[in-house]
Amino acid sequence: MSKLKALFYVNQFFAGLGGEEMAHEGLHIFDEPKGPAVGVAAMWKGEMEVVKTFACGDNYINLEENYEAVKPEILKLVDEVKPDVIIAGPAFNAGRYGVACGRVCDLITKERGIPSVTGMFPTNPAVAMFLRKTVIAETTETVAGMRKSLPILAAIALKLAKKEPLGTASKEGYIETGIRINEVDENSAANRVVSMLLAKLQNKPFITEVPLRKEGRVDAAKPLSDYSKVKFGFVTTGGLVPKGNPDKIRMYAADSYGSYKIVIDTFNKDNYESVHGGYDTTAVNEDPQRLVPYTAALNLKERGIIGDCTDYFFSTVGVGTNVGMSMKLGADMAEKFIADGVQAVFLTST
Repeated sequence: MSKLKALFYVNQFFAGLGGEEMAHEGLHIFDEPKGPAVGVAAMWKGEMEVVKTFACGDNYINLEENYEAVKPEILKLVDEVKPDVIIAGPAFNAGRYGVACGRVCDLITKERGIPSVTGMFPTNPAVAMFLRKTVIAETTETVAGMRKSLPILAAIALKLAKKEPLGTASKEGYIETGIRINEVDENSAANRVVSMLLAKLQNKPFITEVPLRKEGRVDAAKPLSDYSKVKFGFVTTGGLVPKGNPDKIRMYAADSYGSYKIVIDTFNKDNYESVHGGYDTTAVNEDPQRLVPYTAALNLKERGIIGDCTDYFFSTVGVGTNVGMSMKLGADMAEKFIADGVQAVFLTST
């Protein structure tokens, strides 16, 4: 019996082409497994093999004109290989990589009817985009959890290749799609809910059939009545820093921020750049005021629309930064702003 065949997609980093400096690389095709594909293939115990790996730079495939140009090449590769399953990633919590993985899986599944699976952390922005278009195995937040994430991806891929039905999300390890499928249970709903209640009263483990989302609530600040008397500050999560990144702010999962004085004569592309790892920074690198609109704010001040604005800004990187760290950094910024008499901020993201 011949082995099942998998076609694997990775980005420029996992293909071994390079890091962010190679994010504009076009399509590369390899005859052997690359990056995570090596680990996944070993878990199939000979039942399936990775026959080809293909890769694109994260920036390249996320530009619409490039994506449209490369689609026929990807489909040509699929027609040549005739794989039983498509695997992409895992992308963890990397937004650009997640979108690229989702796009590749959705394209091939839609155009060729081949099942696909990728892997992402639940808060990856690409999850909401592709949740019902491809199976998304749940991974850890960062690549540090690769060993924990790959077995789930490998198991789901093998099942899809064998055309075996997947079980529930909790059983198989993929992110819940929100689609509910009826099934027959020997116990009635009344019996099941009483069993859960008894387990809860006895401090025994149980799994609810209707899980509730637990999200923190943040009350909105009170609206300002007169901007002409308000001093504004500047905050960006777009990763804008002086060239060379003197504070070494991380391009992903940042745990710090920088405070930078604005000198209008030097606030330009020659002296500033974005180190953000989650979007195409070309436009910002051409004009840093796309993230920190200092000149526009001065114009509002001169016209009497706002009272004043700071001559400095706070900057960090938003991609992959967890909620706890975001709250910590935000609280520290707020404390400094309040001490400076700032009552509102211009907050720019990507």
